[in-house]
Amino acid sequence: MKQIELELQKRLLVVEYVDKKEAELDLLTHKAFPESYKTVICLGSELTEEIAKGLVHQSIHTGLFAHYVKDIPVNTYCYKSALESFSTGIKNEGYNIGGNPVSLEREKHYRDFGNTFVADGILRSWQEADRRTFNPEKTLIFEILL
Repeated sequence: MKQIELELQKRLLVVEYVDKKEAELDLLTHKAFPESYKTVICLGSELTEEIAKGLVHQSIHTGLFAHYVKDIPVNTYCYKSALESFSTGIKNEGYNIGGNPVSLEREKHYRDFGNTFVADGILRSWQEADRRTFNPEKTLIFEILL
């Protein structure tokens, strides 16, 4: 089980359980018997743009700035979606949500060519990244109330 606390628009607790069934059971338990210091928001796999909008800081953004700086796209200095902003909040804590950012494709190629030293390094990097990656199917997102 891994967990992190996020200070976004709301204080959040993101918890990954051992398996999907445990996360779903805890979701039902928290909905039926709310706790005084935290309330469940949703499973990570059920996080939508609408839910994420209530969790992250938002600002008014217009295309006005782009008219003054040539060739700079409008959304250069902001996130395009609340989901992207939420994901970045997790990344700022040294974690990821969704897929492991380290690919094992190169590890296989190095191993096939007999370079186990480099392959083992890539595998260790993948394993470390995997320990710091939340699987949305097994993750609950809570709001910390206190």
